[in-house]
Amino acid sequence: MQVVLNVIRADSNVLVNVCQKDLLGKEFRDERAILTINHEFYGGEEVDLEYAFSLFDEATVVSLVGNGVVDEAIRRGYVHKNGVLEVQGVKFAQIYNL
Repeated sequence: MQVVLNVIRADSNVLVNVCQKDLLGKEFRDERAILTINHEFYGGEEVDLEYAFSLFDEATVVSLVGNGVVDEAIRRGYVHKNGVLEVQGVKFAQIYNL
């Protein structure tokens, strides 16, 4: 699966942001949350999901958007299914390696 990857390095933090390409630039809302998938935070290079997962160990925070991305992260044990937020049918999860 191809995804959009943006790695942000600031001070001692490494943010690895991964989203499905078709979601970039969109916003989803429900009564609990607003999920904005903007180019500044999620925009970057298109890469294979396997490569994106290889960066998780060095990340302090990983942000994942998209049903396929989040489901694969759950399958691999990076994310627990109860830690997933869903807004208008779009899954979102974060991983913290602090």
